[in-house]
Amino acid sequence: MIESGVRYHWNFDDVDVRVEEELAQLLDLPPLVSRLLCQRGLAGPDDARSFLQPKLTDLHDPALLPGADRAAHRIVQAVRDRHPIVIYGDYDVDGITASAIIWHMLEMLEADVRCYIPHRIDEGYGLHVDAIEKLASIPGPIPLLVSVDCGVTAIKEANAASQLGVDLIITDHHDLPTDQLPNAHTLVHPRLTRTPGDHGEPASKYPFADLCGAGVAFKLAWQIARVACGSQRVPQTMRQLLLELMSLAALGTVADVVPLVGENRILTSFGLGRMKQTRFVGLNALIDATRLRDERIDAFHVGFVLGPRLNACGRMGHAGKTLRLLTDVDPSQAASMAKFLTQENTRRRSVERQMLTDAKQMVIDAGFDQPQCRAIVLCHEDWHLGVVGIVAARLVEQFSRPVVLLSRNKEIVSGSARSVPGLHINDAIGHCAEWLDSYGGHAMAAGLRLSSGNVDAFRKDFVAYVNENLQLDNLVTTININSFCMLDQINIDLIMQIQRLAPFGRSNPPPVFCLQDVQLAGQPQCVGDGGQHLRLPIRQNGVTVQAIGFGLGGLEDRLAINDRIDIAFEPKISTWQGRRRCEVHIKDFRFAEVQSAV
Repeated sequence: MIESGVRYHWNFDDVDVRVEEELAQLLDLPPLVSRLLCQRGLAGPDDARSFLQPKLTDLHDPALLPGADRAAHRIVQAVRDRHPIVIYGDYDVDGITASAIIWHMLEMLEADVRCYIPHRIDEGYGLHVDAIEKLASIPGPIPLLVSVDCGVTAIKEANAASQLGVDLIITDHHDLPTDQLPNAHTLVHPRLTRTPGDHGEPASKYPFADLCGAGVAFKLAWQIARVACGSQRVPQTMRQLLLELMSLAALGTVADVVPLVGENRILTSFGLGRMKQTRFVGLNALIDATRLRDERIDAFHVGFVLGPRLNACGRMGHAGKTLRLLTDVDPSQAASMAKFLTQENTRRRSVERQMLTDAKQMVIDAGFDQPQCRAIVLCHEDWHLGVVGIVAARLVEQFSRPVVLLSRNKEIVSGSARSVPGLHINDAIGHCAEWLDSYGGHAMAAGLRLSSGNVDAFRKDFVAYVNENLQLDNLVTTININSFCMLDQINIDLIMQIQRLAPFGRSNPPPVFCLQDVQLAGQPQCVGDGGQHLRLPIRQNGVTVQAIGFGLGGLEDRLAINDRIDIAFEPKISTWQGRRRCEVHIKDFRFAEVQSAV
């Protein structure tokens, strides 16, 4: 059932009531919680129990990850031979945390290890021939090169490494190329087919295909530990380190917006739970700098507090400082480095706001928001390349269509793309590959580089492809509502039960409920910095609460005291001076009289 709110189309999820009631009875759950599980495809009691109670023992054997065992043996050989190892990472949170994970494991093994992170603007994403040549020319033995979160499309770079005598291990999670894989010593990737092993195991695929770069790095670190100690069960010191590394894996998993199900859910659940007890000096300093020490750190804090700060350094300058914060930072410098990341994030936000304002106006002026144009491609020479991806995501939210934002630097144009459900952005860009120098990514996000003279041809080709492959229905943002409820049902015990489904994110979104026919018990108020948020006192059946709509301040003039409305909302618990209370976080609203009877 689809109906319209003020901001979104409302889609009401359905479920077999009989199955919902049976699951609630079997697991002793509130009906609303069993409904949420059924809507997530977890109607079976065993599946539901596993989801509600994630276990470390449910993580897959790291040796099953294609290439992991071969890569681990080569890395351990380099460690034992005192051969230098260079970790070649990416500049985003996923790449930085993946680099840090491998670094910490190799440090424990007393390896000769260093890291290389390319400069986002000067070098761009991924492996580069110039960088490989520079690393190969370091005095002494030629290093073993281990990429993390990049490299699966690096055909010419892998060939260059081979010609230079560099053994290259590529670990990645991005979409595999359709034609040719890099000629590396080893490829570690969850969507590759594992070749038969030494003990006669058949070729197979890894049971979970959606690991991020940090998740792949964690599984490789685990296998490195097993190979180094010659046992499936690693010593206590290594086991403790792996538990610590889950916090870094959780940061990368949430920040990279991969599905928070399966192994990602397990890594994130345990990683977030251990984060405030981490022994990593830099991560502790960042938690203190963001005033999260007294909070229960969840996926929201990673996505909107910690992640942006870790990303900011790579966006505005070089990500090397961020990597150092998560690896070998001096305790005396950790606090100042964490403060610096916050300052860089503030600067990033200022640049982002101006770019977003300019881009919105360009979209409207060019008519790219009209139905006949189902994709947005914009190019500007003054745009900061480190921020185009964030602004592209904001434009997707605003205009509900795929967005490609490009920054021109003389004859070279680089940028980022973000998509909507229903269009695989990397495939769409790949359809226009004749105009590109390089590209890569996955279903919802990608990066690309092309010559300045090809921008117009790319735009025309890309928009035509999207127009043909994206339906008009996809241009309207839909909010999925899990269930109706009454205001007096929302209490702390229920919300705590709902929180058992966390961490929330892609493929496991935070639940949204609908309150029908509530009355505005007072005058709506704009609150917060610049009045950007909307506070509504609402009443239903004698119960009155203050509801808050973040970012809804511009809708104040649509409402008045005593109006009767329906509210799509997320239930939350807030803590103030040690006291907890329930909150209604408004996602959207509509006037009750326009609603059909349900």
